[in-house]
Amino acid sequence: MSGELSYEEALQYIASLEARGWRLGLDRMEEFARRLDLAGSLGEPGGPQFIHVAGTNGKGSVTAYLQSMLIESGYSTGAFFSPFVYDPRERIQIGRRLIPKKIFALLTEWIRPFGESLAETPYEGVTEFEFKTAMGLQFWKEMEVEWVALEVGLGGRLDSTNIVTPRCSCIVSIGLDHTQLLGDTVDQIAEEKAGIIKPGVPTVIGELPLEASQRIKAIAKDRDSELWELGLEIQLVQASSSEWTVSTPAGSHAGLIPGIPGVMQPQNMAIAVAAMDASGATRTLTGLQRGSFDAKIPGRMQRVRSGDREFLLDGAHNKDAAAVLAKSLTASGDAKRRIVMVTGMVKGHDPEGLYQELGDVVDSVHFAPIDFHRAADPFELESLVGSMFASSQAHRSLEVALANAIDEADPEDLILVTGSFYLVGEVGRLLGLCDQDAND
Repeated sequence: MSGELSYEEALQYIASLEARGWRLGLDRMEEFARRLDLAGSLGEPGGPQFIHVAGTNGKGSVTAYLQSMLIESGYSTGAFFSPFVYDPRERIQIGRRLIPKKIFALLTEWIRPFGESLAETPYEGVTEFEFKTAMGLQFWKEMEVEWVALEVGLGGRLDSTNIVTPRCSCIVSIGLDHTQLLGDTVDQIAEEKAGIIKPGVPTVIGELPLEASQRIKAIAKDRDSELWELGLEIQLVQASSSEWTVSTPAGSHAGLIPGIPGVMQPQNMAIAVAAMDASGATRTLTGLQRGSFDAKIPGRMQRVRSGDREFLLDGAHNKDAAAVLAKSLTASGDAKRRIVMVTGMVKGHDPEGLYQELGDVVDSVHFAPIDFHRAADPFELESLVGSMFASSQAHRSLEVALANAIDEADPEDLILVTGSFYLVGEVGRLLGLCDQDAND
């Protein structure tokens, strides 16, 4: 590695790969890994061990709990998140640190020729997500990490992360999202998510729709994968107003407090605890307790203050996630306040379903554009769903939408930012939440 590529140039190169789109399939990723000589670092003994996490909603939170529990259990720990929210380096982490900018640039320079060599073959050039996945795998190999909490990008069966053989596979939830790529029924989507289940490797699943649960159980049985399900083999009991006990076939763990806010976080924490048990990673109760309490992830019920205004940033982008957000706002008491929402969406999701869930808790809406090639037009959104709210307005820029929301809201009101992680990321950067220079 010559080190000639700057961090900004590395970002520009990786961004240029977006033009290749999103390709579901493993043949090219497997060849990419072969050319990078990643054999021995994809879950084999002696290399990094993986806990693989898929799901329509909640997979990022479960990955964050796993990352924190592995760290607090004393392991050298890597983590991979999809998508990032504020900083591209959120995708690839070691410990609780983002990959340093210098190493990000060095890895980009090192890996680029291998990826480009595929462009001259029938495999064709690697995509942006394939490149970032390879960066993570190469980084954790070089850093000799012991465990990696690995979040799936999209689906599971054909996702580029699915070249690893994990110690445990997790499927957190199943809902109708990304239907244009994964199928338009719960059964079809469940089958895609279940693609991460490996022969003889245990599987942990959340409380799923019956049809999804039946499909995943059948696939696990065919692959001789022991399956633990939340509500059956995994029991979650509230011991006090803040503490929970999680029991699995491997043991009972008390005194657990979710560190991430939201009504679904106890369940997400329980899935992570079960995955620790099923994978054999659990060492001490203290590791699970500290790990659950210290877990953090951006853009999930994240509260920030700017001046005398309070913001809540949440990446809910489908009907099920919006329903959880509405319940969380009610449980926290925020639904009793006046809520002004700044929102936008990416095409391909269900705006009617999402905004219908928020209609009873949100008072006023400002629709904003997102700086993303598949962004929905805010004026079309306002025309489609604006009538669900007492007041709505579309804006031609995010800055104008945010300024109008701030002007409208009183100090005791809440400004909610939701609809897309891309939008949450843009607003967070405008509010100064992307300050990772200390991790350089």
